Amino acid sequence: MSIISFNIQEVKKLVDELKATQAYSASTGDLFNPGMYPDGVPRDEHGRSEQEAEKLGGFFWPSSKYIDQSKVKPSLVLVGDHGLYLITNAKAEGTPASRGTVVYAAGCNPKLDDDFYENKCDLFGGDDGSVSLPMEWAEWAIQNGNPPIFRGIQK
Repeated sequence: MSIISFNIQEVKKLVDELKATQAYSASTGDLFNPGMYPDGVPRDEHGRSEQEAEKLGGFFWPSSKYIDQSKVKPSLVLVGDHGLYLITNAKAEGTPASRGTVVYAAGCNPKLDDDFYENKCDLFGGDDGSVSLPMEWAEWAIQNGNPPIFRGIQK
């Protein structure tokens, strides 16, 4: 079994950023969730439903501009691409890197670990992707005196 490990003090900085922010970016799951839309219908950037877009021969991808923003919850985002790391879905100035809110998993930081890519593949797989994690998972780890490592994902 593989365990993805993060420094809990660094994860706490992410939780603090989320708590200080009033607006959050929708996840891919949110985009496709009818319950996130006022009329219960995911819509693309032109306001079309999936059926309407397909009827016109177009490609459908939901747009966050039609989501009820009050329903978007704060979350951590586990990202696997050039390394494996956590960021937040906070709508804030700058990028996570410029804000200092990127927390790399142990062994998966391309600036520090020569074998970061192999470690990322072992823990997350070879494809790039992201997974949204409820902020409450990190809060639980912080509040319950988990060891100095946040162990939230097991493979």
